Amino acid sequence: MYTKGLNFACPLHTFAFQQFLRDNGVETTIIDYKPVYYGNFDLRHPADFYERLCAHRERTGNLDRIDELRSKRDGYRALYHEREVRYDKFQKFIDEHYVKTDACYDSDLLEVRDPGFDCYICVTDVIWKKEPQKGFDRGFFLASKAMEGKKKIAYAASRGVFFAENKHDEEQFFGYLSDIDYIGVREESLKDYIEDHMDKDVSLVLDPVMLNDRSLYDDMAVKPEEEGYLFVYYVMEQAEDTLEQAAAYARAHNLKIVEATDRPIPQGKLSRYKDLDVTYRYDIGIEEWLGYFKYADVVFTNSFHASCFSILFEKEFYVGSRNGDKVTNVLKQFGLENRRFNKDTNLLDPPLAPIDYETVGAILRAKRQESSDFILNAIHNLEDAEKEPIDYRALKKRVTYPILYNTKLKKELFTWDYPEDKGVVKKLKSGSFEFVPTNAEMSNTGKSHLAENHFALKGWRFKGWNVRVKIDNRWFWLMEDGSLQLKDKKSAEDGKARALLGDGAALPFVDVGHIDVAVAEGVWEQTPSTRIKRKLRHILKRR
Repeated sequence: MYTKGLNFACPLHTFAFQQFLRDNGVETTIIDYKPVYYGNFDLRHPADFYERLCAHRERTGNLDRIDELRSKRDGYRALYHEREVRYDKFQKFIDEHYVKTDACYDSDLLEVRDPGFDCYICVTDVIWKKEPQKGFDRGFFLASKAMEGKKKIAYAASRGVFFAENKHDEEQFFGYLSDIDYIGVREESLKDYIEDHMDKDVSLVLDPVMLNDRSLYDDMAVKPEEEGYLFVYYVMEQAEDTLEQAAAYARAHNLKIVEATDRPIPQGKLSRYKDLDVTYRYDIGIEEWLGYFKYADVVFTNSFHASCFSILFEKEFYVGSRNGDKVTNVLKQFGLENRRFNKDTNLLDPPLAPIDYETVGAILRAKRQESSDFILNAIHNLEDAEKEPIDYRALKKRVTYPILYNTKLKKELFTWDYPEDKGVVKKLKSGSFEFVPTNAEMSNTGKSHLAENHFALKGWRFKGWNVRVKIDNRWFWLMEDGSLQLKDKKSAEDGKARALLGDGAALPFVDVGHIDVAVAEGVWEQTPSTRIKRKLRHILKRR
């Protein structure tokens, strides 16, 4: 549901999988889930989001990737209305076709709130990649606390171009997979990778969009106004070879071009070819996108799912360069490796023979049966199976995280005597002061101790620390009973008290799978003599 580019395949493959299960008598609910990297991204108005992000970076002097961010800002600004239309069409599709949770979850909330299901399935696309600055998304690995002890299946999962950067990555990756009962993946390379490192059988399965017969999409596809056209759809990479070859083919066959992408490119890239009749469509929805495949004379793409739908609609299609092996894999599965090209390929002389869709159809039916058997057998086998117990607590004790010490009070007269070799004290924009230890790493064993307080404020007594932890993107207070309470203006603390930890106290074990950072906030009270003096000053001032 939450694809920043509003990628057409994302809602389609989720819908297709749910539809397949429902057709086979399996009651299913989609978890409304935002990925770990999502943050506060504005899906309907990304121009406003990038405007704020660029302004902040320019103001703070952080110019890392600023040109790329400005390009996105400018692109989405030029397509402001079209983006609203596209978003609304996506949302309408979701509202009409999904059976989903009312609540929206993320990796933070799945550590503290249980959606209440018996079995969880993580389904398709590049969900097992390592996100920059964020790491693996535990929700997509079914590794959040809410899913502990539950039955788990992976269907058509992909890791994209991820390769473990270090031993810790591999241990975490395979640690998550060890708790999944049945694993089906989309790429042969991922199947081999897992089987080489784990004593686990892995199945190679079709993407969910191919589990259903073409008739499901025939009924949904909207016929476009254009006729006699070449449909070019590109994602992610620059796709220059795809565009150049599409232009050459359209000229040679006297075809119009309809161009679509998930990238914010005003007028599209093919507008540079003045000799071609090009229609650029950014404001289309799911049903219109399907229609452009169904009624196209030919398709040019670098997209995995566009290749899948070209096969389903039995189209002549050609596939350009793309990182990773997912496109290569799907072409190989159907004996269509010759549909791949690069910028130096001559597609016109000699022309390729038409695709033999009788042979491709036979392969599709066989692989569809294999994939159907995998997922349905996995579900039914787990119905009465006993889940092998795992010591989740022991895994969580391996979690480490940095901790900072904040005065909370915003008083200019704070003093401190932290040794320089132990860390630095910074004044924050809020007006409070924060000690950043040189060695701030804590372990989640319940045996790491808070540093001693070296902040002082005349007339105030230090009582101890309240501790808040950031799991991924959200902050939570550590409560007296050991639970976590979401730290936001809307959350009530239900009569519970925050934990007050004394100087040098042991940090309690926190029952979550990840902690990004913790902050100990000072709790202070005025000394009696100070309170009396302030009261007298107030009385005298009134007189």
